[in-house]
Amino acid sequence: MDFFKKLFSKKESPIPTPTNIPGIEPIVVQAVENLFPDVNTQKSAFESILEISKERKGVADSKTQLALLCYSNGDVEKFRKAVWQSHPHFWMDEIEHIFPTMKDAEEWVKSITKS
Repeated sequence: MDFFKKLFSKKESPIPTPTNIPGIEPIVVQAVENLFPDVNTQKSAFESILEISKERKGVADSKTQLALLCYSNGDVEKFRKAVWQSHPHFWMDEIEHIFPTMKDAEEWVKSITKS
């Protein structure tokens, strides 16, 4: 009987739940945690996200934050430099086209999420 219980009670391996960071959407937290494996690097990325959100209200929505993370390609220094680029052409030429829709951004997060 125990054999059948074990056989039929298999659970799917859970997808890791992102940490709750006030001021940052869970999907962005999930992307940071998957893109940057080191906790100190994650902290640096979270600080940068909060700073850009404060400085560029209205422009720094979740889709834009995810595009910046994608643009960094896992290099936190490139991400931090991208955050401080204040020239409008940077945002229009480099960031805006990465994810045309939020659904595209969500698909990217799914693709980098380790289960």
